[in-house]
Amino acid sequence: MDYLYIEKLAGELHSLLRKTRLKEILRGEKELSFLFDRFWLNFYWGVPNALFIGREPISETVFSPLLRIKGAFVKSVSLPVVDRVLEFELLKPLPGNRFSRFFLIFELTGKNVNLFLLNEERKITFLLRAPESSVRPLSVGDAYTFPPSDKKPFEELRFGEVTPEGVEKKLYRFVAGISPLNSKEIAYLTEKLGSLEKAYRRFMELHRESKKAYLYYQNGKPKYLTTFPYESLSHLQFKEFDGEFPYSSAWEEFYREAVEKEQLRAVKEKIVSRIEKKIKALEKELRELSDIESLQREVERWKRWGELLKYNLHLVKPGQKEVKVLDFSTGKEESIPLDPSLSPKENLNSFFRKYRKALKKLEFAKSRIQELKDELEKSLLLKETVISKESLEHLEPIFQKGDREITVPNFLTFTLPSGRKILIGRNASENEFLSLKLANPWDIWFHAKDIPGSHVILRLQKGEKPTEEDILLSASAAAYFSKGQDSGKVLVDYTEVKNLKNPPKTPKGFVIYSGERTVAAKPEDFKEFLEKGKK
Repeated sequence: MDYLYIEKLAGELHSLLRKTRLKEILRGEKELSFLFDRFWLNFYWGVPNALFIGREPISETVFSPLLRIKGAFVKSVSLPVVDRVLEFELLKPLPGNRFSRFFLIFELTGKNVNLFLLNEERKITFLLRAPESSVRPLSVGDAYTFPPSDKKPFEELRFGEVTPEGVEKKLYRFVAGISPLNSKEIAYLTEKLGSLEKAYRRFMELHRESKKAYLYYQNGKPKYLTTFPYESLSHLQFKEFDGEFPYSSAWEEFYREAVEKEQLRAVKEKIVSRIEKKIKALEKELRELSDIESLQREVERWKRWGELLKYNLHLVKPGQKEVKVLDFSTGKEESIPLDPSLSPKENLNSFFRKYRKALKKLEFAKSRIQELKDELEKSLLLKETVISKESLEHLEPIFQKGDREITVPNFLTFTLPSGRKILIGRNASENEFLSLKLANPWDIWFHAKDIPGSHVILRLQKGEKPTEEDILLSASAAAYFSKGQDSGKVLVDYTEVKNLKNPPKTPKGFVIYSGERTVAAKPEDFKEFLEKGKK
């Protein structure tokens, strides 16, 4: 962010926050939020940094190191030097008509962004981080000094012969308060007006007179913030901001799109990676258990040999390696391998032990395969859900930051004839997870009207419309998994998930909703659907 933009922001903040009282200070990972009466001043020191007024904080936790200034009033907001340094002068009332004076300084200098709290003697009582500079090694207790600069005002400099190319490449190196982007615009005006002096005066005039902010986009992403429309950026799309606090609003928009979207992308990538790791493990286990036919043949072989040996045990002599017997069911002679170190009866018992072991393995495999398939389907569903979420706010209820394992409640899933899926919760926890965490705003929620029952979610792609059959079968599922299961017909409400709300201090899984429609559904229809699935 360049000095000229922060100059406009300083005036805006002075008008908005002067005489307001600091009521709360919150901190996040790279965020601080200051509540001044009804306005939140949000500060982000990541890349790119941001400072803007908002109606809501971007931080959550009370920040005790700065609580000493809580209750102070803003006397002024200013730019004390021609640099990206914003200073808040604060006065905190004390008993006996006295007050304490503090200075809150935001250094918005790119990657070296910082925050300092100074006492009345302008000594540092708090700093966000030690400046990475041997020229200015500041720490708590030191007298604060501004970032050094050898740049000068434009009027104090003398220029020889100049070209627009030279202006764009070098002007910002010598002129105080000018950024590379400013230099580019001044170079454009120099070529248009034929004089650097005229171009600079015109540039500053446009800056001073403007009451709007402009956010420019490059390749669909926010790229530049300016205080008036730059002719050199005319090839880019932009948004114009005016109103109560345009410069703050534009910077907030930049933050939301550049920072929050990048954070969302990074969080999604991390979560999806964890889900994919789990999916690979499930698929591997599924492959290892999937040869049911081979296990079935093994069970049948041990059982057959055991039965044949049982009825032909008299033919077995000690030390034999095999015995040939007639299988009456096929009419064929079969050779049965034997362990010569075992007695005939021990060989017989060995076959039945192997049969029981193989049967147990087969039964486990059948049961585990279905569990794995269910878990795999839910993991794939979870991956799809994470990818579709459009904000960190929507992701946070599903995954806490400290979670290492990805656990999914054991809700039911079914595929409708249309190919779309429905998700069914079987208790309060599963209902809450599905409706308030997993479902997308555009999915459709079903519940038996005025009757206890399951939450049913019909999954849709964004912008997709369900068929009438989808609606009726989903409603039938809600009726089937309700206290009205044995009724002929059950009234079922349905609405988009975005219309659900979870009032505070209400039981788990409880929601209120709006915009609903009601359909009479037969529980029997879903029962028939389940029977067809079994066949």
